[in-house]
Amino acid sequence: MRLLVVIILLLLPSVSGAVLLTGKVVWEGEKRIDEKVRVEPGAELVVKPGTTVIFTAGGLEVAGRLSARGAVFKGKKWEGIVLKGCTLATLLTESEVSGAKIGIQVIGGEPRLEQLTLVGNDVGIELRQKSEATVAGSIFRQNRKVGLFLKDGVKAAVLNNKFEENGRYGAYIFRSTPRRFSGNVFSRHDTGLMVAYSGSDPELRDNCFDQNKVALRVEKAARPRITGSDISNNEVGISLYRRADPVIENNLLANNETGIEIAFSSYPEIRHNDFVDNGKALYLEFQSSNWEKTKGASTRQATSSRSAFGSLDKSSTELPPPRSMDGTIDARDNWWGKAGTAELEKIGADGNPGFIDDGRDRPTFVEEGQDYPLDTVIFSPWLQQSSLQGKDKE
Repeated sequence: MRLLVVIILLLLPSVSGAVLLTGKVVWEGEKRIDEKVRVEPGAELVVKPGTTVIFTAGGLEVAGRLSARGAVFKGKKWEGIVLKGCTLATLLTESEVSGAKIGIQVIGGEPRLEQLTLVGNDVGIELRQKSEATVAGSIFRQNRKVGLFLKDGVKAAVLNNKFEENGRYGAYIFRSTPRRFSGNVFSRHDTGLMVAYSGSDPELRDNCFDQNKVALRVEKAARPRITGSDISNNEVGISLYRRADPVIENNLLANNETGIEIAFSSYPEIRHNDFVDNGKALYLEFQSSNWEKTKGASTRQATSSRSAFGSLDKSSTELPPPRSMDGTIDARDNWWGKAGTAELEKIGADGNPGFIDDGRDRPTFVEEGQDYPLDTVIFSPWLQQSSLQGKDKE
C-alpha cells in the first residue's frame, strides 16, 4: 500500500522535497523537482517517452537502475544526473539533458548512454572511477567547459558522437585509456580533443576533426595512437606539448594552417600519413633534446603544474623519459602531397623542404640567455603516393 502511495505522488505534475525511490517507479508527463531524488539500490526508475523533468534545484542520483527513452531533463544550474555503479541494465537513450552543472556523471559501472543530446551544461558527461560506460551516437553541443570528460582510469567506449562548439574542449581524456574511441566528429572548438598525462594511452581511431583552432592536443607524456583519422581545415591539426609521445599513423592531415606542431620535449612517431595542402606540414617550437637533457626535469619540478581545469597536480612533474633524444623527430615514410613530393625529388634527402619548419630554418632558440639547438625532422625516405587507399586526396 505504501509503495502504491509513493507511485501516485510521483506521477503528480509537481513534486518537491527530498525523495528516496524504492521498488519500481514510473515518471511521465511534466514533473518539477526542487531537491535531490535518489533511486535506491535494487530500485528502478522508468522515465517514459515524452516526459519532461524540470529541476529548479537538486538533481537525480541513481544507485539502482534507470531507464529513460525520449525524455527531457532540464533546469538552470541543477546538479544533473549521477549514476553510481550502474550496470548495463541502466539505459538513457534518445533523450536531452541541459542546463546542469554536470549533465550526466558516471561513477564506476557500465551504463549505456546512447543517442543523447547534451547541450548548455557546464560539463556534458563526466566519466569517473574506471567506468566502463558506453557513450554512443550522442551530440555534445555548447557545453561551457567540456562536452565529455574522462578521468580516473576510465575504460569506456566512446563511439560515433558529434562534438560541436563546446567551451574549452570538445572532449578531455585525463589519465584514462578508453577501450574504444572511434567514429567521433569534432567541429568548431578551441581544442577539439585533449589527451593528457602519463596513463592516457588510448587508440584514437577513425575520428574526424574539422574547423577547430586546435583539433587534437596531446601533452605531459600521454602516448595515444592516433590512426585512420581525417584532420582537415583546422588552424592546428595536432599539437604536441610538454612531453607528448604519440604514435601518429595512417591519417589524413589536409588544409590545416599547421599539420602537426611539436613543442617542449615531445617525441612522436609520425608515419604513413598523408600531408596535403597544409600551410606547414610540421612546425617545431622550443623543441630541443639538448634542453630536455639539461633543463627538462628541473624546469618541470620548479613549475607549479595544474591538472584538468586548474586543480594542482603534484605528480605532474614526474614524467617518464622520452623514447629517444638524438635531436631528431621521426617522420619517415609519409606522403607529402603531390607538390611536396615534387619538391623532395628536386632537393633530395639532405634538402630543406619548405613545408617543414625546424632546426634547418631556425637553428637555435634562446631561453634565459642560453642558446639551445632546435631539433630537426627526418623525412627521408618518403612515400611516392598516398598511403591511404580508396580516397581522393588532391
